[in-house]
Amino acid sequence: MVDAQAVLIEEIENLLDVAETLVVEKELRVTRSLLELPIWGSLRDLVAALANGGEEDDSN
Repeated sequence: MVDAQAVLIEEIENLLDVAETLVVEKELRVTRSLLELPIWGSLRDLVAALANGGEEDDSN
């Protein structure tokens, strides 16, 4: 009985490891896709917009 429980616990741990791996990979794909969005022309534009409260920087 104890051996069967140990095997079951090991199998559950393996399934949890697989689930965690899938979640981490999904998070990385989502993060990467968000970072690749062409929202800002450059990091400089982003920093300038944030410094100006979100208003466009017309100094260029």
